[in-house]
Amino acid sequence: MHAPLTLSETPIETDGCSLAVGGELDIATAAQFRASIGALLGTGCRHVVVDLSNVTFLDSSGLGALVWAAHRIRSAGGEFSVANPSAAVLPTLRITGLTQVLAIVETG
Repeated sequence: MHAPLTLSETPIETDGCSLAVGGELDIATAAQFRASIGALLGTGCRHVVVDLSNVTFLDSSGLGALVWAAHRIRSAGGEFSVANPSAAVLPTLRITGLTQVLAIVETG
């Protein structure tokens, strides 16, 4: 059974925000994630931290959505980072080499 994607936005500073992602970030939910990133940019958010601590599955579409988000935010003059990748996600980020491309941070 597919776990639905949950997204929860939290403002950080004046032009920053955190996006907590839960469930599966995959072909079925990548468009929802991209739309959320676009909406954040529309509100003026330029420094985005995506918290992946509650993501249970990440496929190539989810990886593509993360790379797209990083590129889109950096193109807008902002900063993009991934926080707290879950045990289900971190090996995928490592195997694909995205730990070298995306800023990975651990937060409280």
